[in-house]
Amino acid sequence: MTLNISRLLIDSRSVDDPVTVRMLAALPGVETTIMDDIDPSRVEGGPGAVVLTHLQGAFIKDFPVTPGAPPCGEKYIVTMANCPFFCSYCYLQSYLEHDRITVFTDTDRMKEEIAATISCDRPARMTTGEFGDSLALDSITGITLDILPLFEGTGTILEVRTKSDSIDHLIPPAGDHLMMTWTLSPQEAISREEPGTATLARRLKSIEKAVRAGTRVSVRLDPVIPSYYTAESYFGLVRDIRAAAGKGGIRRFELGIVRFPPGLWEIAAGKKSGGRLIKGEYFNDLEGKKRYYRPERVRIYRELGMMVREEFPEAAIELSMEDREVWEDAGITLQ
Repeated sequence: MTLNISRLLIDSRSVDDPVTVRMLAALPGVETTIMDDIDPSRVEGGPGAVVLTHLQGAFIKDFPVTPGAPPCGEKYIVTMANCPFFCSYCYLQSYLEHDRITVFTDTDRMKEEIAATISCDRPARMTTGEFGDSLALDSITGITLDILPLFEGTGTILEVRTKSDSIDHLIPPAGDHLMMTWTLSPQEAISREEPGTATLARRLKSIEKAVRAGTRVSVRLDPVIPSYYTAESYFGLVRDIRAAAGKGGIRRFELGIVRFPPGLWEIAAGKKSGGRLIKGEYFNDLEGKKRYYRPERVRIYRELGMMVREEFPEAAIELSMEDREVWEDAGITLQ
């Protein structure tokens, strides 16, 4: 999978940071512009531009909790903002103030915050995949390998979430404290709703490679887009995952059905694929999100849960951003 990075806009504070040095070495001849105090929301970079700067604010964040949902035991790390992929349902479209891909290079402070959080809160997992795909740029930024040693022996797992196949720089794994998580959907949904991402076949091949190398692997069937869902297509997908990973190769499955925070529904409706993405019965919840009709959500979760248990009886199953009643009605037990 090739990413077209044609220009780096470098904050003068970031010039000597290791992330910047690695990216310049990996992209010989790329156009560079050095500026003072870059504001990513104001700078005009054009297609293929990536901003390198320091983060204003905290690197470690708590996941927003759906009212009534079980605690997830996770936190996320802000290593970048925005993503080189163009998933039609991505919440960042309505959450962030700009669409410039921004990499935060002040990793010394990032690592201090990670170490302090692990020592104080001891979260079960921390992920870099909330504000952008964890691995889309990681082979040239080097951030995962930079922060991974902080997790060794702590009991906290570093989870990288991806729709890419860019994992060679992380194979073989440097220990049992890294988890690679792939978001998977039927290929039709990937082709229509996830432009720029790796194909299903390439993601499955990466899963096979990671499992064979002894890496922890998990899978997110999230978001399931109801108009692409049939029991047959997803049972075929789960069987494909089993063929790639083997019976015990997947540690955890996270299941979720597409939801739309305020503003995203209107953005999705305006896209070419919007009709398919938002097809069906959706209602506003107490948070102001549009969610798929609850009885149908429960039905889909029940079916997916049975598929996963049949092929991966030892894997943990979790629901994404659903309250306890939905977990119970879907027959999913918190582990």
